[in-house]
Amino acid sequence: MPRRLDGVYVHATGDPGLPAIVFIHGGGPSGPMWHAHMEALAGRFHCLAPDLPGFGRSNQLAPISLLATADLVAELIDTRLAAHRAHVVGLSYGGSVLLALLARHPEVLDRVVIDGASVLRERMDPLVVALAILASPFVGTEIASAALGMVGMRSLGMALRSATPGAFRRAWREGYTAPVWAATLRAPCPTLLVAGERENGRASNAALATLLPHATARFVPRLGHAWFLWRSELHIRMVEAWLSGEALPDGLLPEPPSPAAVERVRRHIQAHPAPGARATPA
Repeated sequence: MPRRLDGVYVHATGDPGLPAIVFIHGGGPSGPMWHAHMEALAGRFHCLAPDLPGFGRSNQLAPISLLATADLVAELIDTRLAAHRAHVVGLSYGGSVLLALLARHPEVLDRVVIDGASVLRERMDPLVVALAILASPFVGTEIASAALGMVGMRSLGMALRSATPGAFRRAWREGYTAPVWAATLRAPCPTLLVAGERENGRASNAALATLLPHATARFVPRLGHAWFLWRSELHIRMVEAWLSGEALPDGLLPEPPSPAAVERVRRHIQAHPAPGARATPA
């Protein structure tokens, strides 16, 4: 049986003898979306960014489920890193994958950063997912690149052209809201949950930071999803500081928890105690 990693392309910078960071891309772009981080941090970390199946230089591979993607990242860490552990940073879909990793493979994780991944589903979310699925046939065209370029996301749009429609659809369908189970809340990894001020996921982050044993929630004022594109220097400094156990940079504000959001996450976990499991009556 072929390994999950067969055919998966991994971008890398830095000395393999340094502490490792694995960067997980979002549900449209590929590993090179992290190029600024990988260049800036190469002197201090060994940086790895896989192109997940169906994306980038791995787009010849059939897309896989979110849970299988979490298993793939765990295999990457276990087989390609001498320490069999790594820091992991995930954005959007990558953040959803990382939440699954916390539940399924906490033994391969050191410190983690989860950016822009929400557990709590909001009223308009099904419509957003439906529109993304309808738009999926166009992700490999100049139309998608030009549309994103109009809102200042040209670099992301160029990367989007390497995603297959099937991979794009699956990532949006399975990863738009992040999985969290009872096992997630037992993960010992120091976890930073971050979002832009205009993101719906802020309440989710604050709730998870209350429930996870070693977690902190922060937000960036005046910006929304994928804020790292506009404040890349701040994002890089944030990642470096958190993974090094240093004080977070100015510009990241504390996210106070909402008791209502905490209760919603608790109910979600009660209804989904494990992948594929049925809830136990209260």
